[in-house]
This record gives sequence, structure tokens and C-alpha cells, in this order.
Amino acid sequence: MAKITSIHLIAFAFGLCLAGHGVAAERMVVVNGQRMTPAQIDMLDRAACARVPNGRYWINMSNGVWGYEGGPPQGRVGDACRQRRRSLSERGLLYSPGELLR
Repeated sequence: MAKITSIHLIAFAFGLCLAGHGVAAERMVVVNGQRMTPAQIDMLDRAACARVPNGRYWINMSNGVWGYEGGPPQGRVGDACRQRRRSLSERGLLYSPGELLR
């Protein structure tokens, strides 16, 4: 019978991590009872201006209102696109010339 060494255990653990990583990278988004393909998920991400988390959703295609399956409305697709991003000066990230050298 072969003796299991620490190198074998490390290799086995590394293999499990790699196998788990591939599973974790797959997204599972269901909209109106239909599982979305990776291309459809990409289109949904672009329309939402955000990464859509894995889950089950409903979307009213005529007005863009969405919610979690069986739940109330949560908003409209693209709400994140309308949020104004604060400017560099509003975030305190705008510096005058030479200010960083003081």
C-alpha cells in the first residue's frame, strides 16, 4: 500500500482549489424562469451598469422594473447608470500643482 506524504496532500488540496475555482467562476442568473447564458448575463450587466449577482429575478420587459423572484419590485434596470459619480474635487482627490510636494 502506498504511503501518503505531505506532498501528496498538498497536491490534492491544490487540485481541489483549482476545481472549486472553476465552479465559483460560473454565474447562475435566472430571469423570468429562464437561466441566462453567459452572453445574456453580459448584456444584462451592461444594461444594469453593474455586475448582476447570481440569483433568481423577474423583469418586466416593457418598463424595466425588476425584483427578486416572488418578491416586490426593487428598482429599474439601469438605475445604476443614472447615478452621478462625484467629481475628483468633491472626493478630495484633486490637487493643485506642487501640493503633493509640500
